[in-house]
Amino acid sequence: MTMPLRQSMRIGAYLMRQKLSRKDKFPLLVELEPLFACNLKCAGCGRSSSRTMLLKQRMPVEQALAAIEECGAPMVSIAGGEPLMHPQIDVLVAELVKRKKYVFLCTNALLIPKKLDKFTPSRYFAWAVHIDGLRERHDASCARRACSMRRSRRSRNASGALPGHHQHHVFNTDTPQTVIDVLDYLQRGPWPWTR
Repeated sequence: MTMPLRQSMRIGAYLMRQKLSRKDKFPLLVELEPLFACNLKCAGCGRSSSRTMLLKQRMPVEQALAAIEECGAPMVSIAGGEPLMHPQIDVLVAELVKRKKYVFLCTNALLIPKKLDKFTPSRYFAWAVHIDGLRERHDASCARRACSMRRSRRSRNASGALPGHHQHHVFNTDTPQTVIDVLDYLQRGPWPWTR
């Protein structure tokens, strides 16, 4: 995914300010995990085997905002578990957008139809939908039949409402051809960010 010009300029200005102030190390992107719970049990992910008490924890919006402000990074990646399971994820995203942070909400897209109307389009917000391969590979990874078709349909529906991109996980069992096939599939999709 190419970065929009306005975002490139803002991030470039941030980097220039850091260099001019002679800072060797500074935050560029912070990954926020406001919860551990997920609606899938993907192969290789330890989240689903975590203790029940841990899976029920939710980071309060105020605590998340304080952490982001303390960090100072201009970009925030909200991951998890599945962030759309957080009861106040829309409030968190709205507050970060209000602070002009670039927010990437990482999701498996299965809950988008239930949550889409809670999000307002903004140049500071984008979906980041995970794709683990084509149908058979993706479904095997998620341990759920037809998961790839539902995810694809839901991420396509969200694409008309809010910008975003896809993240493809590459596994040690993937071949160069399977990676090419997934990238070709993503390029063919009607997503505005892949045209």
